[in-house]
Amino acid sequence: MKDQHEETLNYFNGHAKEWRNKAETFAHNKVNVIRQRNGFVIKVIENRRFTDRALDVGCGTGELVCDIARMDIDSVGVDFSEKMIELAIEKKQTEGIKKAAFKCMSIFDYSIPDKFDVISANGFIEYISLDKLKEFFTFVENALTDEGSFIVGSRNRIFNIFSVNAFTLNEIKGPDCLALLNEAVALSSGIGIEELVRLPCAAFQKTDAEHLKTGIDVTTRFQYSPVQLIQMLNTAGFKTIECYPVNVHGVPPAFKDKYPEVHASIAQLLQEFAGNNWELLPFASSFMLHVKKG
Repeated sequence: MKDQHEETLNYFNGHAKEWRNKAETFAHNKVNVIRQRNGFVIKVIENRRFTDRALDVGCGTGELVCDIARMDIDSVGVDFSEKMIELAIEKKQTEGIKKAAFKCMSIFDYSIPDKFDVISANGFIEYISLDKLKEFFTFVENALTDEGSFIVGSRNRIFNIFSVNAFTLNEIKGPDCLALLNEAVALSSGIGIEELVRLPCAAFQKTDAEHLKTGIDVTTRFQYSPVQLIQMLNTAGFKTIECYPVNVHGVPPAFKDKYPEVHASIAQLLQEFAGNNWELLPFASSFMLHVKKG
């Protein structure tokens, strides 16, 4: 996965300022996926009994870390992009945020100084191999307190079936289309977590797969279905608490490209109902899981 690693690093070093602008935009006519993901992490923290320490993996330009630090929580962000971390440190210093700290390194080289009550990883796992993902889940299990929360985001492979575009055609040609459809039906029917853990699901995407581009110039960006991740996390010793749809589409991507303001209006309205409404998952381009040990 050396090529994927290098492509990812080159992309984010070259687009750090653009990423900062995306994260901080308040435009009513655009869907801010970064803000939606960060907002879910904040909601999880607000609903916890207490949180003293938090870690954000793949923290980018540091918006989430700084938001958590403003809640009087010691918050650490780790990212391997030098340019991203430079902007994160600049934000911390400019805004005088004392409880935020940033480290420029791979999370797999990070030594845990003390366990964390919350660990988040938004827009991270799509850039690592399946073997590295399993290693990452082991790292989280070791780094998380017994009552801690792990929040992880993923590109949603099920959305390929409902996007009615080139991603759909790729799935139709492959062997997993029926499995993805069955999962979508199960999620929309209100099936319980215990049943999802035993539900047959699609095979994982191949390590050397070349994926269709979605505005980020990295050849291989993995996708997972909710059940795939729920079952992996269950095997790693985690119990799923909540599954949260992100960027819910009320119209196909082709219509979105023609009428972005209409899409944004519908998507923002639907996002208000995202909490625990799993029937929206097939129409969300990504999703997040909140899990705990046990």
